[in-house]
Amino acid sequence: MPSRFSGRSGRNIHDETDASRGDGIGEWWSAIAVLALAALAIVSLTGSLEPIAGELVDDRTPEILASLEPAERSLDAVQSAFRSLCQEPVLLALEFQPDCESGVILLPDDLFNGYGSADLGATAKEDLAAAMTTYLSRLRQLPALWDSLEALEIRGHADPRALRNPYLTNMVGSQQRPLGILFFLVGPDGLSKVDQEDLQRLAVVSGVSFARPPATCPNESRECYAEWRRVEIRPVLSEPLRRSEWSRTVQDVRNAAAGAQRESATH
Repeated sequence: MPSRFSGRSGRNIHDETDASRGDGIGEWWSAIAVLALAALAIVSLTGSLEPIAGELVDDRTPEILASLEPAERSLDAVQSAFRSLCQEPVLLALEFQPDCESGVILLPDDLFNGYGSADLGATAKEDLAAAMTTYLSRLRQLPALWDSLEALEIRGHADPRALRNPYLTNMVGSQQRPLGILFFLVGPDGLSKVDQEDLQRLAVVSGVSFARPPATCPNESRECYAEWRRVEIRPVLSEPLRRSEWSRTVQDVRNAAAGAQRESATH
């Protein structure tokens, strides 16, 4: 249907993801710490990131760096998959472009029927159903993401205003919108049966009240509050990826560094 691809003017999904965009999938970004650990291992042995002539540790540096290769390959595959996902033409046409680094889709306040409403408008429902159908289909085609996908978190955000107990009041409000989105997607007017089954297996609903303002407009001001009120769909990568792969790499780096230290001590 043509209306699905008409778009909504003026929104830039890539720029509107909040400052904490990594924390839904964020633990897997700890893979970067593996690279830092390798650098620290080399520094601890050489006193510098630059090789020092005459020290035996120079001979072991390639071994230490080689220990990083599995983690680097996994990280590269994940990053490449996210870049591919954010270039999906249907999602671009619908203005639901996932963030190119995290895969997060942002649903802005204007998709809902008024301030504080958890109901989606008719056009928003049609666009969201088309976008999620494409999103899930593309995820299935990207093994680096799909094979390690633990959850799709639907996370709600609110602005800080309330007559009393702002945090608690807005915590309830920030959970209502993601629940409304999930109920629509798995309902009779939402996704296909296959997509619903995957979403029922993967979906996690959460709300953070006003605890994480958007990086694009973090001020507590009337001008910013519409950006505070948003919902994010966040892919969460699995524990095996976050724990096993990186812990093995960390241990490989430690073993290589320890071996270099022992060899250096015998000369």
